[in-house]
Amino acid sequence: MTIARLSEVSLEYFEHGEGPNVVVFVHGYQASARVWHGVQQALPAQQYRSIAINNRGAGASEAPPNESDFTIQKFAADAFELVSLLKLERFTLVGHSMGGATVAQFAVDHPDRVSGLVLLDPASPNGAAMEPAQLEAFLDQRMVLRREQQARGAGGDGIDARGTDFDPEQLRLLMQDTAAAPERRLRGSMRSMMQLRLADRVKALPMPVLLAAGDRDAIIPLENMLASWAMYPKGTGLHVWHGEGHSPNVDCPRQVAALLQRFIESPRKPAGAR
Repeated sequence: MTIARLSEVSLEYFEHGEGPNVVVFVHGYQASARVWHGVQQALPAQQYRSIAINNRGAGASEAPPNESDFTIQKFAADAFELVSLLKLERFTLVGHSMGGATVAQFAVDHPDRVSGLVLLDPASPNGAAMEPAQLEAFLDQRMVLRREQQARGAGGDGIDARGTDFDPEQLRLLMQDTAAAPERRLRGSMRSMMQLRLADRVKALPMPVLLAAGDRDAIIPLENMLASWAMYPKGTGLHVWHGEGHSPNVDCPRQVAALLQRFIESPRKPAGAR
């Protein structure tokens, strides 16, 4: 792992490989960059260079003091600053769960930097309609449920690592990161995600786009992901794994890596092409 000092925060990131194909990974709500460990390891190091970013407040990345410091827009701006610092000009951008909203924000803000966009069990780019009081009550409930979950010793973000491809020590560290996520990060980022309204902008994205999901996702059901898929440009790809839940990057990382390789290495039309 490496720490990069940005204008507002210091971010931790994990780099693997040295190949010409560059992939940037963004994690979701409670998780950390370690959620991508198995996928990074499965990508051939001589063909791929991958960067998995710990958002502010995740892992060893700096956690600012206020809820307002944690938004989809700030996560995306941090990612842009980091890739610019690393001199990454063009790359495939991959986001999981809430990370799907973050990479959507990045892609509409900086379409010239993204050669391909992959959304893994993603949050909607258009949030959810809630009155302010309703949203605050929802956030309070989520925090109560999280504390109850932690008291039971359960993980978060639908991570259960039912498969055998994920390194047990990395899983332990991932669950440690998940448990340590500060509530101000979770409240601020969830509020921001619910208020996101990007449907009109993602519909015009120029790069190839792929949405991939597990059909047993209990956090973002498949019908919700299909609604998100319909918001992206005509020609957006769709891949569904049968029997997988919310985190295929943990449960079947080799299959996720293989899908990424096909997406990156196959001739592709830009999104919107007939």
